[in-house]
Amino acid sequence: MYDRLKAFNNKLTAALNWLMVFFISGMVVFVCMQVFWRYILRSPLSWSEELSKYFFSGVTLFGAAVLFRENKHINMTLIADYFKSPRLTNILNLLSQIVCLAFLAVVIWYGTPMAKMIIDFDVLSPSMPWLKMGYIFMLLPAASLLSVSMLVEVLIATMRALKNGGTH
Repeated sequence: MYDRLKAFNNKLTAALNWLMVFFISGMVVFVCMQVFWRYILRSPLSWSEELSKYFFSGVTLFGAAVLFRENKHINMTLIADYFKSPRLTNILNLLSQIVCLAFLAVVIWYGTPMAKMIIDFDVLSPSMPWLKMGYIFMLLPAASLLSVSMLVEVLIATMRALKNGGTH
């Protein structure tokens, strides 16, 4: 099971990296367009700033999923550094990962119906009437679901390290 999850997450990570490249590239293009239209043509675009904010949200949320896999989220290591025990560090990491998993489950559980409700209410973007805001809100539960997949892999690796008495 772990090997299949790892293979799936490898493909998912590659796809997310390309998605983040797309979002960052889009952000750069839209911000440059906004600067050009505003300061050179003196006729600012109404939608480019808003769309670049949505792309930034995508980079942030999907980047967070990749960071779960790489175990690079900010954390407090004061207690683990004090005891200098690999076993205790793994136990604390395991507890932290379980708390993160529970938080992500709550975000998915409550975020998905909320985003669907916003889609059903036909709430539209202020400057882009073709964009339903519910799709933007759906980024959060979608990225949380992907984060769960990454975090489960890290959780299993941490449990294996605890079982073997080493670090992962």
